[in-house]
Amino acid sequence: MPSPWLTIVTVTKSDPAGLARTLASAESWRRRPGVEQVVVHAGAPPASLPGDVRAAAQSGLGIAAAYNEGLACARGEWVWFLNGGDAIHEELDAAWLEAWLRRTAAVAVFGAVHHDGEPAARPHPPLGGQRLWLRCWPQHPAAIARRDALRAAGGFDAAWSIAMDYDLWLRLLAAEPVVDVVSLPMARFDVTGLSSCADSAPVLRREIARLVWRERGRLAAGLFREAGGLARALARAWRHL
Repeated sequence: MPSPWLTIVTVTKSDPAGLARTLASAESWRRRPGVEQVVVHAGAPPASLPGDVRAAAQSGLGIAAAYNEGLACARGEWVWFLNGGDAIHEELDAAWLEAWLRRTAAVAVFGAVHHDGEPAARPHPPLGGQRLWLRCWPQHPAAIARRDALRAAGGFDAAWSIAMDYDLWLRLLAAEPVVDVVSLPMARFDVTGLSSCADSAPVLRREIARLVWRERGRLAAGLFREAGGLARALARAWRHL
């Protein structure tokens, strides 16, 4: 049997309603050949799961550990981390996404996220603002990456309690691989989760500050490369004026 083209990894803990929402949004996707869903659960196991969903009890501690256990279980070429409570956006067409992923040379595809309660999906920042040292603009509910690239990057670092996805993107994209950015909504985001909690905001700010400071050398080198490219472009333009 050929390997799946997509694994949806869903991490959940004591949230049966949120898990039910996520599973329902992926039900028609799981009926497609080549799509699998893995649920990594902490605490008590879910009361019931569809027969086409694989379940794994979390053995480590923290969200990053749960993500890594889901990544270890994944068999798909591409992995999509869709937490319990989040949902695949109803406007996203599975056939379109499969065709895209089978043709792209990218290591990751970043789509748009529709936050619950908002009238439309949030747009990506303008091209000039899509630098990871400015903000963690890729949101993991709408981020799909190659399984092998995620594993080669080392997966998620358990040192981070909230910003583990930002840390992973910084490492995954350090060599500036091809990335596809699409403005189509890919996921609905549950705004009651940990990252949206007011008590988490100070922790998240501190973790982001630590990450940016850790990466200061590489980020500064990137700025110098951009400045050098601009200088060369201006020199060429001057010669042709």
